[in-house]
Amino acid sequence: MEPVDPAAPEDAPVVVVADADPAAGRRLAGHFSQRGFRAAHTALGEEVLGLAHAGRLGVAIVDVTLQDMSGHALVSRLKEIDPEIHVLMTTSDYRPELELRARQIGILHYAHKPIDYARLEAVVAKAIGGLRSV
Repeated sequence: MEPVDPAAPEDAPVVVVADADPAAGRRLAGHFSQRGFRAAHTALGEEVLGLAHAGRLGVAIVDVTLQDMSGHALVSRLKEIDPEIHVLMTTSDYRPELELRARQIGILHYAHKPIDYARLEAVVAKAIGGLRSV
């Protein structure tokens, strides 16, 4: 896992961007890091699952394609760990069945690439805000 800004507050929930494309993942994680979130990128679903098991995952932004599993498989496994976990899914694949499947397994938001950073940030901020008020 590649941390983007280790100087972010230690108690801040972690926003993990899971994307097989390293450039896209780093760019998106960097966007959140610059806005004060603790953000990291990984291409491996297993690393995201490790954070979830440790209770350190705030929000997962998961691409449909990862190096070790599909994004849908990762979301399903995250929901087994914690049904209330906040997961957003991204993709450059516009097939409607992918979005339908993602919504059926409980994602919070589905975003097509190129990413609308402002919209995605608003969804993440709302999800993190709900975590901080607990």
